[in-house]
Amino acid sequence: MNKQLLVISESTSFPWGMAAANRVRNLARALLDDDWTVEYLALRGAEVSVNGAKYNSNGVEAGIAYVYPGSFTTRPSNWWLRRIDDVTSWSGAIRVLISRKKAGEVDAVMLYSRNEKVAGFWIPFLHALKIPVVLEMCEWPLALAEVNESYRQKAEKFCREIVPKADAVLPISSFIENEIKEMAMAKGKVLPSLKIPILIDIEKDEKQPQLKTNDRENYMLYCGSFAYMDIARIVVDIVHTLHILDINLPVIFTGKENTRRLSELQRYADQKGVLQLFTFTGYVEESELHRLMRHALCLLAPLPENPQSESRFSTKIGYYLASGTPVVTNNVGDVGNYLHDGENAYITSRCDASLFATKITDIIADPSIAECVGRAGQSLAFDTFHYTKACSGLSDFFRQVVEKYTS
Repeated sequence: MNKQLLVISESTSFPWGMAAANRVRNLARALLDDDWTVEYLALRGAEVSVNGAKYNSNGVEAGIAYVYPGSFTTRPSNWWLRRIDDVTSWSGAIRVLISRKKAGEVDAVMLYSRNEKVAGFWIPFLHALKIPVVLEMCEWPLALAEVNESYRQKAEKFCREIVPKADAVLPISSFIENEIKEMAMAKGKVLPSLKIPILIDIEKDEKQPQLKTNDRENYMLYCGSFAYMDIARIVVDIVHTLHILDINLPVIFTGKENTRRLSELQRYADQKGVLQLFTFTGYVEESELHRLMRHALCLLAPLPENPQSESRFSTKIGYYLASGTPVVTNNVGDVGNYLHDGENAYITSRCDASLFATKITDIIADPSIAECVGRAGQSLAFDTFHYTKACSGLSDFFRQVVEKYTS
């Protein structure tokens, strides 16, 4: 008999969200391929830009049924309406869960949240319904708190108190995997864990052939959020360092628009004398994003050397590699477990603008080697990070969790 998984989250905005929604989709696809039934249940409206678009409160995407049981399918901006959304979504989700449990239509829940209040309520509630909970962990809140010096108390509670209460965990990185083991041991538990790295879902028969160096356009590409202003400034510093070397290489900068932070970054680039080399596109459609990746001279992924970078593993790198375009990044966290300098990517020892500039000049100086590096990176992406490969063993893992819990 098919097993049935319910994915619960307040933050992924499935199916319209970006990286988080994509990860939910890929994890679900791996289970669907092994005859699981997967449904997504939203704990609040989706954090998406409306701009006249209409979003259905329920539907099916990539074989995954989804439902937004609250008053709003998209998250309202008004504080009071947000509270109404929270109340109606949670009460609606409770009704759905009780109904599914009575009908025998849920064997396990995958909870996608790093919020201590959300997880702190839903794990005990699901256990009261005798449903096992698997936490999906893409970020480690304590690492984020160390960098931002905020929400430390909440991060402490989530990591030390909430995580050990789950029945199993899916960490994205070795750092999180090791932290989970320590948190569980401190509570006298052994918490089942299966590391699932970054995931891509470009189908192999849709993979475009790698462009020859002579067919590429003369620009670098950076895809990222203005929320990571420290990284955005590093990109400006890289362009400035190249400019000093008399290499005026343009950058296309894609990502969700933020007027205030965009103005801040533009001022910084202007102070460095390189604003004219930047094109800020804002959000671009997925097909256009992949085209930009494929046609770029190289793809930039600077990662600050801090606990947050050590714990995270950027999904962006997987899609960068899949394009066949040379990736320039630095060795932090799990990067070194998969990428090797001069073989399948260009890797610097530190997140330093001058070191990045050196790697970029190497790409310009020897395009034939750069082409080989890009090709090897593309092979790595499809052989290691495609969800059909990276999620090997996921179905058995969930079945074991269910069997252990029910026994």
